[in-house]
Amino acid sequence: MSQLSLLQQMAKILLPSIYLEDFEATSIKEQPEEWLIVLTEKPERAPAALQGNDVALDGYCTTVDVLPHAFSLKKIYRRFRRGRWKERASTVHHQNPYNLHLAGAKITPTLGAFLKEAFG
Repeated sequence: MSQLSLLQQMAKILLPSIYLEDFEATSIKEQPEEWLIVLTEKPERAPAALQGNDVALDGYCTTVDVLPHAFSLKKIYRRFRRGRWKERASTVHHQNPYNLHLAGAKITPTLGAFLKEAFG
């Protein structure tokens, strides 16, 4: 099994399928205090506003690190790399909106809902 297919299999085990519709796991790194799963927006996910145009991926937006839960021995962060898209003849950038974390917090909406229910 190649390293890429192993990475994709691990992603299917560790991540909700909803994330894998728009992102693909590009690395999983163990660090001293945490695990980091890097998810990169798929190249075919250009924003709807650019559909039908000659589109180019022009780098990536600032990454977003999100903590899905804190119930394991090491924290597991998901680092999302969202594409920065533009028409080839333009300098105006576009990006897709995703509901990756709660506003003002770097936790998933699911974890936020759990904490709100558990602690009010």
